[in-house]
Amino acid sequence: MKKIIITTGGTGGHIFPAEAIAKGLLQAGYDITFVTDKRGASFRKLTEIPTKIISATSVTGRSFLGKVGALFILGWGAVQSIFYMLLHRPDLVIGVGGYASLPAVRMAQFLHIPTIVHEQNAVLGRANRLLAPRVKLIATAFADTKRVPPGISTHQVGQPVRDAILEKINTPYPEKEVFHLLITGGSQGARFLSRELPKALLNLPDSIRAQMIITQQARPEDVDDLQKLYQDAGFYATTVQSFFDNMPELLARSNLVIGRAGSSTLAELAIVGRPGIYIPLPTSADNHQFENARQFAESGAGWLVVEKDFDADALSKRLQELILNLPELKTAAKASAALAHPDVAQKMVELIYPILNGDKK
Repeated sequence: MKKIIITTGGTGGHIFPAEAIAKGLLQAGYDITFVTDKRGASFRKLTEIPTKIISATSVTGRSFLGKVGALFILGWGAVQSIFYMLLHRPDLVIGVGGYASLPAVRMAQFLHIPTIVHEQNAVLGRANRLLAPRVKLIATAFADTKRVPPGISTHQVGQPVRDAILEKINTPYPEKEVFHLLITGGSQGARFLSRELPKALLNLPDSIRAQMIITQQARPEDVDDLQKLYQDAGFYATTVQSFFDNMPELLARSNLVIGRAGSSTLAELAIVGRPGIYIPLPTSADNHQFENARQFAESGAGWLVVEKDFDADALSKRLQELILNLPELKTAAKASAALAHPDVAQKMVELIYPILNGDKK
């Protein structure tokens, strides 16, 4: 049985795609082991896959002394990784981004073990850029991934999504008299959307507000104020919460989604087939959310709004045009669905097969 190490960490945003890929490879009959840091291990849910915890931390955003300390931590992680791989003898190591993938993938390359990386954004992440020159290939979520070194093979496989989202694939577009607007923000994006977006919504005519449902994710401290603001404005119905555990159902019921442009968010919109107004998080590393959103917008799946250029009056006018033009929204919904990749794990299985079976590239 071929042995594969999957390594990533740092955030749940990296761990979930890694686990989705791992699950597919496990079902294909491979022996899978996770290598991650303590923080990454805290997000782990696939308990049937053994986990090796190594030392890792981010170098970016630190003082000079902080960076020196981080390099020592990563160095110790590299030592742990090389001893583990000498003991485990993997046939392939897959990095799924994040600083915790650096030690294991780099040491695999040092030991001449084949490596590949998966990049979830439309701009190759910093860890993956460091590893890219010596990988067999890069599996990408987007059709066009920026900052890939020349000569490196790329193959688009898509971004994994939750099983609950997959169950809603190609849900028919809702055509009801009441228009359902879903606003997602997440922990980093909710403040701007809670403070600026209502200005555009309150500018809508009374007749539209009276036939509009607003469901918005907001920071806990903003929930009560937003709920009252929308109710006083005469919207048909409003639900403002800091967290929704029924997001697949909300996506399926929505006519339009407004939110940030993280790769997981866009992948979920594509699976369900919903159009979006994307407002990229301006502080995302290498401005990757802008590139994610640009590719979706240029594919006709939605509309890009740059935060620094945000104009409440202009957005209100555009929202009114869309709400009164259901065919345009349905066309964007079809374009969104055309970007879906529901079979990421199977594509990864097909991608690694030649590497594990004699490809000497």
